[in-house]
Amino acid sequence: MGTGGLGTWVSASLQQLSIQMGAKEMNILCVKRSKVLGLLVVASAVLLISVLCTSAWAVQGEDRFALGNEAYAEGKYDEALSFYKGAIKQKGYSASLLYNMANAYYQKKDVGLAILYYERALYLDPGNADIQANLSLARKDFGLIAEPASDWQRFFNMLNLNWWAILASGAFGVFSLIYLLRGIRPGILKGAPARILTTFCLLCFMAGGTGVAMQYRNINRGVVIRDNVRLLVSPFDSASSSASIKDGKIVRIAKTYKGYLLVEGPNGKSGWIKRNAVESVVPSGGRS
Repeated sequence: MGTGGLGTWVSASLQQLSIQMGAKEMNILCVKRSKVLGLLVVASAVLLISVLCTSAWAVQGEDRFALGNEAYAEGKYDEALSFYKGAIKQKGYSASLLYNMANAYYQKKDVGLAILYYERALYLDPGNADIQANLSLARKDFGLIAEPASDWQRFFNMLNLNWWAILASGAFGVFSLIYLLRGIRPGILKGAPARILTTFCLLCFMAGGTGVAMQYRNINRGVVIRDNVRLLVSPFDSASSSASIKDGKIVRIAKTYKGYLLVEGPNGKSGWIKRNAVESVVPSGGRS
């Protein structure tokens, strides 16, 4: 075989090898694409099923809420409460749901639970005038005298803990961004508008921080749900009683010990009461 023939043969062999390798790479690429496409199809199907299940679950919760309202309108308060509790399990807490539960307990003359659910509804929607009015009416009807809140307390009760925290963090973020931009480009954000904006952010941050501190204290608030609960000097059944607390009264929960809670009553007295006699205003997710 001559030099020209050998060169032609080598060139043809290399070309054939290149074609074979290219075909293999194409096959591998096709397989990878098929796998990726399959994974995307599976993921899309799982996502679609999850969305449909969530939607169906939410619709069932709304149905239970509506059925509860119908039962309430018919005066079937126990049945209404059963539907409302089912709605909570399916779609979680909401101010309107807790408010309706409070109304049902109020109609049943269940003092402690009526006050508890009004307080819970008000925690989620602090500025709701209907909740505030019904809570005040319930306290009046049940003979529960509450100390009037001062103007500054009413101001900081306009929002709950989450919203005060959002306000404080948002104001701090904008304040930091302004100074960051001024450090990068000293010529911008100067003059009276910039000073007004920074002062406003600082005031919002201070208000938000104070609101967080105020509302954080509400996390430990509880409502007595048993009538004439004994306030014990120690967390034991045999302990002597120092006072009694009427159901519907607000207490502050200091700590727990086995089946007892150390609480501070409305008159400033502290003592131990049984755990099942008090429910926290901010639910822990266990009982309702």
